[in-house]
Amino acid sequence: MSLLTKAVDIKKGCNSSRGELKESRNVDQLLSTVESIYHIRDLDTLLEKILFEARRFVRADAGTLYLEAKGQLYFNYVQNDTLFINETAEQKHIFASKSLPVDKASLAGYVAVSGEPILVDDVYDIRSDVTFSFNPAFDKQSSFRTKSMLIVPLLTRTDITLGVLQLINAQSPSGKVIPFSGQDRLYIMQFAQHAANAIERAKLNREMVLRMVEISELRDPYETGQHAKRVSTYSTEIFSIWAKRRDISTSLIRATKEALMPAAMLHDVGKVAVSDTILKKPSLLTYQEKILMKLHTVYGARLFKNLDSHWDRIAYEVVLNHHEWWNGEGYPGKIENILEEPVRFGPGKRGEEIPVTARIVALADVFDALISDRAYKEAWDESIVLEYIKNQSGKQFDPEIVEIFLGMQPVIRSIRERYSY
Repeated sequence: MSLLTKAVDIKKGCNSSRGELKESRNVDQLLSTVESIYHIRDLDTLLEKILFEARRFVRADAGTLYLEAKGQLYFNYVQNDTLFINETAEQKHIFASKSLPVDKASLAGYVAVSGEPILVDDVYDIRSDVTFSFNPAFDKQSSFRTKSMLIVPLLTRTDITLGVLQLINAQSPSGKVIPFSGQDRLYIMQFAQHAANAIERAKLNREMVLRMVEISELRDPYETGQHAKRVSTYSTEIFSIWAKRRDISTSLIRATKEALMPAAMLHDVGKVAVSDTILKKPSLLTYQEKILMKLHTVYGARLFKNLDSHWDRIAYEVVLNHHEWWNGEGYPGKIENILEEPVRFGPGKRGEEIPVTARIVALADVFDALISDRAYKEAWDESIVLEYIKNQSGKQFDPEIVEIFLGMQPVIRSIRERYSY
């Protein structure tokens, strides 16, 4: 019968220098990993990093990071080295819309309710006197064989359960599936405590960004939180492909995506400075009103004028330039000083004069606006939207960004499903 453990006695090794060195190395690795996650401010980047590092620390083949919301555990990130040999963004996002109840029927649900970790040698051989059981549906669907599991709660300093970290199939150095050890449980519990604190802080950062979006929504009913999430997620996935084509380092890609996520969410934040009579006008705008509307790019960029900050610099690029066109027919164009009054639009930036972050958000924003229902229009059919994007290659949009976008439609659809209305 398999071992089901809530409190594990750590086996004492001999006091040899070799054992002490191994223990010290594990502690140093844990501290280094904890330090690395505390520097991440974006929630999505952080969650992906937490799951990856936890798996790496205990040599787990797969894992799931759940976040709790409204009595459900949502599959925020799923990783599986056996099934996802060449992991795609589609695989990453498609599971995020799925959930399971927070109750004692499932392994993860039990951990969320009880706050206690669970260590299982073989999920197909769990004791019969417990309330929870393993659901084999995913294994049957995918031909994967789940065996050992280590599941721990993500608890804040005040014992609030943010979610659950589930690690699957510990592996020996030769790749054989083995049970997780009591020492694995000890280290992952320590890591999970620090991870929960980092998640709590990142959630506050995300909530502040979304509140700024909500402020924009009060002024402009078309600027919704779900639209902002979709645009930002499209943008970071497009950027990943663009950056990998150029052999940009993983650390720089991660840092840019971390800043691009909130920047893309806030691309239209400058609309808070535009009059309601213009934003909510039911008829066509006059020429002068169109000019005033276009000023939202400048007003928004002024909020991020501290260009010494990487976060502010990316936000500034996106907010100011996301209405520039590849062929130079966009706005606000080249402005010597955006703080001067009155604002005078300059000749449009063109081509690579437009920061790549803004070129990406420009396409993501237009796509989501066209394919979504709005008060003034019905959603366009997907095929018509994609044809429009294709036709605007080299005109409104960067041809390479269009090519990347059109080649990643399964990813785009999974993001739309994740952040549906």
